[in-house]
Amino acid sequence: MARTECQYKSWDGTKICREPVWTGSSEGYCIFHDPSKEKNINLFRKKLARKLRREDYSFRGYYFPESADFTDHIFAKDVDFEEAIFSSSANFSNCTFSGRLNFAGTTFFDRANFLNTTFSQGAYFAGATFFGGGNFVGSTFSQGAYFAGATFFGGAFFSGTTFSGGAHFARVSFSGGAYFSGATFFDRAGFSRAAFSEEAEFMGATFSGDAHFLNATFHKWARFEESRFSEVTDFVKAQFLGDTSFWKAIFEKSVDFQMTVFAKNVSFLDTQFRDEMNFEGSKFEMNVGEDAMASALLERSYRNVKNALLQRGDYTAAGEFYYREMEARRSQTRKMTKFRMEVYKWLCGYGEKPQRVVLLSLITILLSATLFFFNGITIAGDQVCQTGDERLVDHGIFSLAVSGQLITDYIDCLYYSVVSFVHVGDPTIAPAGYTSRVTVVVEGGLGILLIILFAIVTARKMVRH
Repeated sequence: MARTECQYKSWDGTKICREPVWTGSSEGYCIFHDPSKEKNINLFRKKLARKLRREDYSFRGYYFPESADFTDHIFAKDVDFEEAIFSSSANFSNCTFSGRLNFAGTTFFDRANFLNTTFSQGAYFAGATFFGGGNFVGSTFSQGAYFAGATFFGGAFFSGTTFSGGAHFARVSFSGGAYFSGATFFDRAGFSRAAFSEEAEFMGATFSGDAHFLNATFHKWARFEESRFSEVTDFVKAQFLGDTSFWKAIFEKSVDFQMTVFAKNVSFLDTQFRDEMNFEGSKFEMNVGEDAMASALLERSYRNVKNALLQRGDYTAAGEFYYREMEARRSQTRKMTKFRMEVYKWLCGYGEKPQRVVLLSLITILLSATLFFFNGITIAGDQVCQTGDERLVDHGIFSLAVSGQLITDYIDCLYYSVVSFVHVGDPTIAPAGYTSRVTVVVEGGLGILLIILFAIVTARKMVRH
């Protein structure tokens, strides 16, 4: 017995179609659900117009074989396009959706236009695929906008869009450019785990609610210039793989950049931080611009963040940005000045890394002890035991034999190296030979320099704290 009703069922089996089977369908579908482009276009148009007149807005799973133009239409009731397929362009510009709108899982093979469209209730585009991009410029979402898991291949255009409810873009893949310049987010804006493969522009955007970019990835330009963040902002573990700019951005509340990666140039020039900020564990992989002008801008950016951190008493993080500021400045200086700054950097990290002084001191002591071990020191006899004979410690590098005496001799050389470094002195030990005498002089000079440098760097950090 032939089927009289369309065999379409929704993905969860809860929705079926009562439309009669189209005689031209080899798979038992109605004129709306039949997936062939060769179906009767005139019949499709006629029946679609009839549904619109009846305000029957159930289009779940429909296959639109040609461009669909709903321009200026007012949808007074709930609208359901879930799982629908638009084989050509879909135009919903200047439409008004008074009820709930469902485009979940919908596929747009060409451009989808929602220019200046009004969404009065919740608008669901979760899991939708936009092969030709989506244009929502100037639209208004009065309630929640749900795009979680959607994919934009041809660009996502939301410039000047107003999100009065929550804007949910978690796990969205923006394979084309993402343009949110001038957009207004009155409620929570969620872009966690979103992937921006091309440029991401949020210039002049206003975030009145929390803004979350947790684990988001920006592969190219990320521009937040002149954006305003009124509530808590979260960039934890975000990855900025291209150039990034927060020029003149304003953070009214706390902003969190924990474990954020900045792989290329980043600008915080004239950025305002009016509350707490956290850069713990963040990575700045490039502290030098491509030219002198870029380096100068980086220097000013890092200085701006450093000063903001100092005002809030976060001296540790401020020290990190002072280091980056010096790196950017070094790249702009002349050769002689650059050499001096290079030495200053490796000695103590521009005064911010006293551990480097300690490490260099240990290396100096160990290296000097090794030179003493192979070039000779004399150790006077033990006065307590009344042994007046001097002992010579002088080993050949090719005649070493592991023994207890060998270890004892190296410990004696290490001891002599330490007392020479700190200028304590030990009259019972003396250098033997020209090389050992030169080593004593050089180590003593380095010891004075490194001890003074360590004292200055440590005192500077303690006073600042």
